[in-house]
Amino acid sequence: NKRVKMRVVCALLVLFVVGTEAFLPLSTPQCALSVGRGVRGPQISMMAKKKGGGAAAKVQVLLKSNVEGVGKANEVITVNTGYFNNFLRPKALATIISDAEVEVKEAEEQEVRDQIKQEAILQAEQLKKLTVVLKRKVGAGNKIFGSVTSKQIVDEIKAVSGGKVKLQSKLKWDVPEVHGLGDFTAKVQLHPEVSGSVKVSVQEEK
Repeated sequence: NKRVKMRVVCALLVLFVVGTEAFLPLSTPQCALSVGRGVRGPQISMMAKKKGGGAAAKVQVLLKSNVEGVGKANEVITVNTGYFNNFLRPKALATIISDAEVEVKEAEEQEVRDQIKQEAILQAEQLKKLTVVLKRKVGAGNKIFGSVTSKQIVDEIKAVSGGKVKLQSKLKWDVPEVHGLGDFTAKVQLHPEVSGSVKVSVQEEK
């Protein structure tokens, strides 16, 4: 009968409706259109979700070790969540750090930097009060034997100050070439923002 035929037509048309609804003739039975919309809707939704997913989720982390191509130990960086979960965290190379924790970290680091600078300023003031005496044998024309090095100056500063002023010879020193007896000034970079100087007296060793 007519109703059975209509159901058969609808069933056949459903197979062609998906993805082609816009091109169906106006005479297409409503049953096919309604079924087609019901099938097509979720597919469009899933495709839109996949296409509009956007960039991968990010997470802020603190590196525990140097990671080539990523960053250095104690550095705060932002990485993909997947990279953190699959690589950094399993290898104990990084931990998640919040903005509040970053602020505390930066404040503590700044406090350490200020303390180091203050110590350098104190050392510079102490050096001004010292006179380093180096004894040298003298040859013809009052020329001394040997040279004057930053290590010799550092060792003598330690001895003269009773160990209160401890400097490193690997610091950037400016020591003029000394060929004879006399006084001169040796300069040293104690900190990127602080320099110091000490008076050096080269005397004859008797």
